[in-house]
Amino acid sequence: VIYASPVPGVHMAELEAAIEDVVNELLANGVTDEEVSRSNNTMQASAIYARDSLSGGARTLGSALASGQTTEDVEAWPDRISAVSPDGVNAAATYVFVETRSVTALLLPEAE
Repeated sequence: VIYASPVPGVHMAELEAAIEDVVNELLANGVTDEEVSRSNNTMQASAIYARDSLSGGARTLGSALASGQTTEDVEAWPDRISAVSPDGVNAAATYVFVETRSVTALLLPEAE
């Protein structure tokens, strides 16, 4: 048993239990309209601010094109972000957070 942790003074078992509690609460209660609205606003603002900087827009567009997206995909991000709903987030959470597919690991540097 390794008692290291990415959070000083907190054992991995405690950290894992806390994360599981948050995920279980999300699955049981879902997200609220307010949480999704706040996240949508934050993500839309980030997408818009990225266009305001000389390097940000180029970096965003270059990353998107390198991963197979189009210029139209990038231009549609604010609209696609605003289309996200609590039902969509809750459905995605139920799909992604499946206990039987859960893995916890602590990556440590190689011993010298």
